Amino acid sequence: MTITLELSTEQEKRLEEGAARHNAEVVRQVLLQAVDATVPKILARSPKQPTAHDFHRALDALATDFADSPPLSDDAVSREGIYGDHP
Repeated sequence: MTITLELSTEQEKRLEEGAARHNAEVVRQVLLQAVDATVPKILARSPKQPTAHDFHRALDALATDFADSPPLSDDAVSREGIYGDHP
């Protein structure tokens, strides 16, 4: 995941000055302010749902990957084969 921090002109100026002076505290403060402003935006994003096209493409890829697999035996898919000694 890539997260982009947006800095105001003032923050950008402070960041550049802090970096030029090797002032880690100023750089840290500016970046933390930018992170704090970004967190609500990240949390507001809804999780990306695959489109129907993407979903079907993934299913096709799975089908292709398993096309050369031998079929399961009748015993493997029977109730006894699945559950064994469990009631």
